[in-house]
Amino acid sequence: MIVEAAAADKGTLITMATHGRSGINRWLMGSVAEKILRSTANPLLLVRAGDEAEPASDARIKSVIVPLDGSELAEGVLTTVIELAKALRLEVVLLRGYEFPASAYYGEDYLPDCESLKARIREKSNNYLEVKVAALKPKGLEKVFAAVAEGAAADEIIAYARQRPGVLVAMCTHGRSGIRDGCSAV
Repeated sequence: MIVEAAAADKGTLITMATHGRSGINRWLMGSVAEKILRSTANPLLLVRAGDEAEPASDARIKSVIVPLDGSELAEGVLTTVIELAKALRLEVVLLRGYEFPASAYYGEDYLPDCESLKARIREKSNNYLEVKVAALKPKGLEKVFAAVAEGAAADEIIAYARQRPGVLVAMCTHGRSGIRDGCSAV
């Protein structure tokens, strides 16, 4: 019913709390939030529910982290982020996490210059984000920054968010999990 009601207006933001269960607990108890995520084309705001509700005055969003990987899908959230950031005067941080593949550390015929490769990946990531920052500033955003982190993207997003109070992570997803058509969604 939630998905059907929101589908009437693609601009409707669905907002709901989630327990953040994973593994066996999600399998046993199910997850309404996950079902909504997989079923809707509308923007979805999920807030992790705590054991005890905090007073509304304690919940202040100060910034929005937008993980970008260079894909159209990831960049699809920017329109919503622009509107939200302008309305609430939020800082926007464009974040790109990159992982250096383990296979690059060894080869049969040569040893690659790993530090040079890492520097090029970091430079390309920074350049990509700076182009995005430059494109967002004229759209009325007061504070837009870029950040690059070496490591598994999901881990870096979580670590970056945990270091900053009052942060919202805004991102797009395919809404897949598990094995689908022989591929695992990452």
